[in-house]
Amino acid sequence: MRVTVLGRLSVADADGRALPIEGLPRRARQVLCVLAARHDRPQSKDALADAVWGEDLPGNHVAALEHYVSLIRRTLQPGRPTAESFIVTRAGGYLFTTQRAELDLADLRGAVRAADEHPAGAPARLALRQRVLDLAEDLPFADDQYAEWAGGPRAEVRDAMLLALCELAEDAAPTDPARSLRLAGDAVALDRYAEAPYRLAMRAAADLGRTDDALRWYDRCQQALDEELGVPPSVETANLRAAIVARRGQASAPRPTPAAPAAEPDRLFLGRRAELDLLLGDAAPRVVHLVGPIGSGKSALLAEVARRAPARVGPGRGPGAGATDTLRLSWLRSALDALGAGAAARAAVETAMAERRALSVAELTAIADALRELDRPVLTVDDATELDADSVNELGWLRDHCPGLRLALAYPYPSALAGRPLANLGADLVLRLEPLTEADLEPVPGGWVATGGIPALVGVVAAPDSVAGSVAMHVARVRVRALPPSAWEILRLCATVGPLAVGELRELTALALPEVLSGVDQLVHAHLLTEDVEGRVALRAELIRAAIDGQVSGAHRAHLVERRDAVRARTAVPTAPAAALDARPPVPGRRRRMTPTDTWNLNLNRG
Repeated sequence: MRVTVLGRLSVADADGRALPIEGLPRRARQVLCVLAARHDRPQSKDALADAVWGEDLPGNHVAALEHYVSLIRRTLQPGRPTAESFIVTRAGGYLFTTQRAELDLADLRGAVRAADEHPAGAPARLALRQRVLDLAEDLPFADDQYAEWAGGPRAEVRDAMLLALCELAEDAAPTDPARSLRLAGDAVALDRYAEAPYRLAMRAAADLGRTDDALRWYDRCQQALDEELGVPPSVETANLRAAIVARRGQASAPRPTPAAPAAEPDRLFLGRRAELDLLLGDAAPRVVHLVGPIGSGKSALLAEVARRAPARVGPGRGPGAGATDTLRLSWLRSALDALGAGAAARAAVETAMAERRALSVAELTAIADALRELDRPVLTVDDATELDADSVNELGWLRDHCPGLRLALAYPYPSALAGRPLANLGADLVLRLEPLTEADLEPVPGGWVATGGIPALVGVVAAPDSVAGSVAMHVARVRVRALPPSAWEILRLCATVGPLAVGELRELTALALPEVLSGVDQLVHAHLLTEDVEGRVALRAELIRAAIDGQVSGAHRAHLVERRDAVRARTAVPTAPAAALDARPPVPGRRRRMTPTDTWNLNLNRG
């Protein structure tokens, strides 16, 4: 049996089936959570009662506790003697023993202790830090996050996650600044008042050549510290910002308008020929929205557009959540710098940024004049979801006053724009990026099987297993995040025991058929599952399959395979002997067309 408290409370039996924890009274679930938070340590009944009820103790709290513990035992381990329960009666109290039930919080604490025993930067230490992140999808005890007894464990897990993210981000910085930036961003989201993650994000963004992004991270740090704590960033953080600004000043010395010819296509950029022709062609739509889940290649496509037509394309990046007015127009400044716009246009943006206001009509006119001097200019905005109302109005004004201007804006899903200003800009074309094809990936040995065409995985096909697995798991987790919890269970089963038919998934998950079908549809749409010729669903990318399977123990995997085989044996229909088939008289007339039910039964029998 495994008890999960990182996130919402859940319990699964040895077969991986969810146990009816929701059927327990709320106080009983709290008793279980308190024992889990203090696992392997005896808790007196008085201490448990204080944690669960506080000052509102019932008349006979001892009897109430005994009732709830008995209910937990009967519900989660029916038929098992009390002496064998994972909740042990000891010294007049109770103890959650991890010798009889697995507990994710105990696993995390063990990984933290083991990591601390290795020197900084050691591979074993980093692997254990990654194990912490794999376990801690969320802080523990989400249902009781404000309870006094939950405060300590939640802070403990937050600190463990923050340390793991920072150490992994620092390790990735020299060789993979993009991964370092992603990890640092996750650390900021976890604790917006810790400065170390901001500095890691600033360095990573600067190493990627995204100076405005680096300064935006400083801006977010300054805002968080000023609003909540009333203090400025530390000297170390301020000095890092000054160094980044100085580097940008050296890189952006006055220079003539670039007249660089279009670059030859990068051999490492694969596929997307139709999308490139559409965005750069003479008949390109005025406003194109590029959408797709994480890892679908939106940023790479916009970067390739700018690389192929540097004299025409001005790339920028949206402000991101929580940005302030200081860098609101940084995307436009980056675009104008790349296009070599005149001093008047760039000064207009710098003035509006310094004064933290929208661009005036005179300033917009100066920018439009600079854009009209170019042949079919294109402004691209990556991560455009959080563009504010002023930015959207300014984009609309430029579109209306520059007939040759084209706009390309990227964000995850159209639904992400609900209630946001960007929805008011409209689009002539919404282009959803599909996975790369097998033909696109021919230059990458084993690329199709490993990635399933997911662009974010192509770059890590030849990377060490730990790096490839981390990227693959991140892509899978983020893509599943918006789906029902059952979707992850379906994905995990397919990753562990191989292709499965819908009927087999229904048996193995104990979910209703409509819920299984809905989950499969959503996972196929997210490009995580694909269907084989037998009508079964399997993982699309081997890297994702291996990453998920790597989190399942060998014993658990063997058990799931045994259950799968039992389901197939139970549902198989014996085949008639060949002699009996030969003895059947021919049926005159036209053969009846197979119905979808016939096809489903045939595929199931083949299993």
